[in-house]
Amino acid sequence: MSLKEKATAFLMGKVGKTAHVRQVTALDHRLLKLELQLPAPLAWRSCQHLKCQVSSTAFRDYTVAHYDENTRIATLIIDAGHVGQGSEWLRMLAPGDPVMYVGPGGGFHQPTAASKLVCIGDASAMGHILSLYHHRNPEQGFHTVAIDEDPLPAAIMGMPVLFSDGQEKDIINWLDQLQLPSNDTTFYVAGYIPMVVQTRKLLKQLGWKQVKAAGFWE
Repeated sequence: MSLKEKATAFLMGKVGKTAHVRQVTALDHRLLKLELQLPAPLAWRSCQHLKCQVSSTAFRDYTVAHYDENTRIATLIIDAGHVGQGSEWLRMLAPGDPVMYVGPGGGFHQPTAASKLVCIGDASAMGHILSLYHHRNPEQGFHTVAIDEDPLPAAIMGMPVLFSDGQEKDIINWLDQLQLPSNDTTFYVAGYIPMVVQTRKLLKQLGWKQVKAAGFWE
């Protein structure tokens, strides 16, 4: 166990809480929706995560895509389409299973007051983007494109999603079709770090100034 993992385990033992699995639902062959019944109210801000214990020595951060204050149910959208301890843990969960967690933490990305919010991310970023979607002002225009090798659902928890394989010309054409106001649009880019870096660079080259980026893995 690394020093970071030891510190996390110590923190989990001191302030960790136990949630219980309400339901695990497959949205497609890789995206899973995990609903957790939390033991206490959650002060939920956009893009905050719960640090979940996925094995005796491993922990993963998962963004809270939605939270119901009345029922204290937190919904996590997780990409389980790869080999890893988090994916294996998630696929083994059943209703009633306990889940140790600490949080929420993070919350770097918040919806701005811009009239248009545009999100670009891969499968691993869908929970992050959904959190922004659920915290937006309903009057704000909200657009999401998923860049990935495999298509994602056309809508996730009510949020429309456009799919792209990441070709720059396709992204440029999509942005042209949206006819976004140059001084009243905020971009959010999240997910696979090389994709985030490349997409942020493209947006800057196109003249967009309000670009917020968050890399999750590489």
